[in-house]
Amino acid sequence: METITIKIENIVDIDALSREYDMANEDLISFHNQHCALHEILPEALPKYIQYLYLPADKYRNWEKKQVQISRIDMPATLDILTYGVLIRQYPSDIQINYLVDIQKKQENEVSVKRHKLYVDEIEVELMVEKIMETAGEALYPLRLSLGNEGKIEKILNVKEILSRWNKNYLPALQAYYKGKTAEDIMEKLDRFYKNMGNGREVLDYNIFYSIFFLPLYGSYPDYQKKEELSFYFSAIDEMVSFDAFFSLQKTYTEQGKIVIQIRGEQNNAEVGLEKGCLDLIYKLDKETNSIFSVEGNLSTFYNKEECKVYIEIYHQKSYI
Repeated sequence: METITIKIENIVDIDALSREYDMANEDLISFHNQHCALHEILPEALPKYIQYLYLPADKYRNWEKKQVQISRIDMPATLDILTYGVLIRQYPSDIQINYLVDIQKKQENEVSVKRHKLYVDEIEVELMVEKIMETAGEALYPLRLSLGNEGKIEKILNVKEILSRWNKNYLPALQAYYKGKTAEDIMEKLDRFYKNMGNGREVLDYNIFYSIFFLPLYGSYPDYQKKEELSFYFSAIDEMVSFDAFFSLQKTYTEQGKIVIQIRGEQNNAEVGLEKGCLDLIYKLDKETNSIFSVEGNLSTFYNKEECKVYIEIYHQKSYI
């Protein structure tokens, strides 16, 4: 049988190597001992230092196929329309929001975004406030964005088009249908949101989907990791919260052939002596296209000694079929 020789840096960890190369402990030891020199023989129980380990070539090649060989991820180039299911649950209010969103890569680093019907706690919105928010939100789409080389939003490309939709179609219709001070106050805030779009992409930071989906995932990962400062809007306390985040690119693909990036972090703008919030997100990317397959995780902060947490799931719609 063909063999592959790998270099061992420290004392042999049979359990770890067996898991890594998908072999039973006794099979790994037996194969090595059949092909090694006399002084390299491994005992079954005692730890031992050896310089090289002998493995079946097929086991090594299967392991090699699962390795992420380059610590760099390029921006997706596919022009396909990708549909994602989005679920956001906020605590302590325990409100759940879910919807579908279409993302399409255009020329260079341009993407188009279109959101579908919004559901709150798995039913269509019915309350006046929710209906106004959903209807007003439709004016934003389709939304065209320019992205930087790492995947962050740099610019909203169709601000004039969006403002025209809002001013000519959506705002007049809302004002004609909804009356009363509460409705007027909401529409005034929404009007300010749309008018502020001309000042930059920052208005999108108030929708946590954009902050999560368009993180700086792409580019180089020196030693398979990098550090970034990230900020997220917590609607429960109406504040932006910043985190020192560590991105870790996993060195092996999943069994389903996905690239995994784990992002963990700690709040960096908490008041002295107060408990700090945390960040824990898992991104899975398609191995062939580098496009996002799924995102799952939590982010939290503290306000008046109470934890405010957001749980989010984003899944490429094929995962539901």
